[in-house]
Amino acid sequence: MIKVFTGDPFLAREALLREARLQGLKGFTPPQPEALAQALQGGLFGRGGAALELSEVSEASWKALKPILEKLPPEVPLLILDPRPSVARSAFYRAHERQDFPTPKGKELLRYLENRARALGLKLPAGVVHFLAGLVSEDPDLLALEQELQKLRLLTPPLTLEKVEKLVAIRPPISGFEVVRLVLEGKAEKALSKLEALLAEGEDPLRVLGAFSWQHTLLFRAWALLQETPGGSEEEKAARLEVHPFAARRALEMARRLDIKAIEKALELLMEAELKVKRGRDPRLALEKLVVELTQVFGPR
Repeated sequence: MIKVFTGDPFLAREALLREARLQGLKGFTPPQPEALAQALQGGLFGRGGAALELSEVSEASWKALKPILEKLPPEVPLLILDPRPSVARSAFYRAHERQDFPTPKGKELLRYLENRARALGLKLPAGVVHFLAGLVSEDPDLLALEQELQKLRLLTPPLTLEKVEKLVAIRPPISGFEVVRLVLEGKAEKALSKLEALLAEGEDPLRVLGAFSWQHTLLFRAWALLQETPGGSEEEKAARLEVHPFAARRALEMARRLDIKAIEKALELLMEAELKVKRGRDPRLALEKLVVELTQVFGPR
């Protein structure tokens, strides 16, 4: 009996480990013909069976393992973890049971985080869920998210966004900062193109608008900090901003090129856009209009 687990590396591994416990299998067998043959034979202490991880095996190694798999008796369990199988391995798996676990994105990622947090006994406010999802929205890394959720279990409730921002170690996605950077450079066409790419990937316009507001508010705080303490190290300034160091560095870098009038106008436009959305306007159109207006504010004169 061969069962194959493909798709998202974290979800596929979790599913395989659950099945391995049901089958009485412990640990992974090295993907080597001799080790696999020995594990499948069993011995005095139990029946044969094995779990294999083929994530990084070469095609030569696969060809060496394949004859053993082809002769496997139906009563012997063999579990295979192969998140992204090659064409040759995919063809072989067609004759066997295959379970695929797509990586959740967009709203599915939000639901996944809510359910996973609940399973871990965490009560996460919606803002925290959106923040965590936003950190990996371009290429969701569920293992990284799992590690962050495990760390959040150590915090004293209630879990606020401020507490979570200080603790997480995932780098914020560059794309959101890239849109802001293009806006600050007055490159409306490129900023709109980047924005359209984000929305095409399933980003919620409301969440993008929220991220825009957060990033511009951070820019204002960074600008104020630079006026207050022009000296000092980057590390000290990043600590004062109380956000992830990567986000702090990008904000300080951008803030050095701004003046207070431009920042105030940008915050005014952001409030207007949010008000339009709350009154029922199309959030996508409001966001696109906002990008154009902001590029006019920050663009070269």
